[in-house]
Amino acid sequence: MNRPRNVRGKVPHYQETFIDDSEVDVLRVLAILHRNQFEGVIIPDHAPQMSCAAPWHAGMAYALGYLKAGLQSLQVP
Repeated sequence: MNRPRNVRGKVPHYQETFIDDSEVDVLRVLAILHRNQFEGVIIPDHAPQMSCAAPWHAGMAYALGYLKAGLQSLQVP
């Protein structure tokens, strides 16, 4: 299982960031997994909460949408 997450800073002083906003190039990771025919599960890990009525759900929806778009971009010939 691959659990993409992004953070800014180093332990013990770090802050979780959105999946597209820090040091890890998640789209590059997806491309590497695709190129190597990874067939496992990819789930977002610890998405930051957003300022809205459903903060955890909104952050997770953002991460899932980003991952889905990244995976779809790899399917284009």
